[in-house]
Parts: sequence; C-alpha cells; structure tokens
Amino acid sequence: MSMIGYFLKADDLLVRQIEDGNAGEILFGEEEEQELLCIDKAWHAIHYVLTGCVWDIPDDNILGQMVLGGEPVSDEDFGYGPARLIPKEIVAQIAEALKEWDEAAFRDKFCIEDLISNEIYPVTSDEDGELFAEYVWENFAELKKYFETAAKDGESMITFLG
Repeated sequence: MSMIGYFLKADDLLVRQIEDGNAGEILFGEEEEQELLCIDKAWHAIHYVLTGCVWDIPDDNILGQMVLGGEPVSDEDFGYGPARLIPKEIVAQIAEALKEWDEAAFRDKFCIEDLISNEIYPVTSDEDGELFAEYVWENFAELKKYFETAAKDGESMITFLG
C-alpha cells in the first residue's frame, strides 16, 4: 500500500462542513476531488528537504507545517490517520516562506544520501538520485503554487495521507 500525499484548498464553509463530519465523502466528492492536489509519494522527501527533520515539525521553521502540520479535522482515518487542517493564517505564513524556495535552493538542500540514511519514504538504497530529485522537485513546485494560490485567496489547507 502506498502513502500518497493529498492537499485541498478550503474556504471557511468547506472547513466547517468537513469538521461537521463525513470528511471522506466531502474530500472525494465530485467537486472537491477535481481540486484535490496529489503529490504522490514525494511528501516525505519534501518535508525532509524543507526542514532537515524526518518526522518532527521544528518550532522555528514554519515550513514544517506544510506537509506534516495542522490539527486533525475529524476522527475519520484516511489510511494513515485523519485529515488535518492548516489554518489560513498558517497557509499565508507558509506561502511567504516559500518565496525563497526556487529550484536552485531546493536542489541545494536535496541530498539523496541523506534521504537514504534517514529512511525517507519511499527512497531505496539503489535510488537514482537525479531522477528522484526531479520527481520531488516537480511535486514540490506544484505544492508551492497551490499554497501560494490558497494564501492569495485567504483559504485554509486540508491535508492527508491516503
């Protein structure tokens, strides 16, 4: 079973609906599913590159909230825990911090040997570092744009692993 990272921009009404129940029904409903951003298996590598932490969310780095942050919005398990809410104020802070992360900055922090030694999902010991770096960068670039749009629109973010 794969661990896939999903993100959904959410206005206040959608957040309330998800908090009120049936998160799965809402998140995979026809309208929301079209807006759902899938970053495939790149989520853990993105978190590690941005923070240098395997699972921790550093207090001094707002980007730690981007992938593994937020608070559960319900008890519904999506395969690897509940959906989590990143409030719009935090989304705005994340988007601001992401402005300095272009491809060169990202690649500068990307080290396949570190990912392997820290057992970052889904990296294996025989991973092609350049191919994996490109895969992670492409997913990060999409996620970065998604957060920027959410911040511009004053939206929160719902995230989950499924």
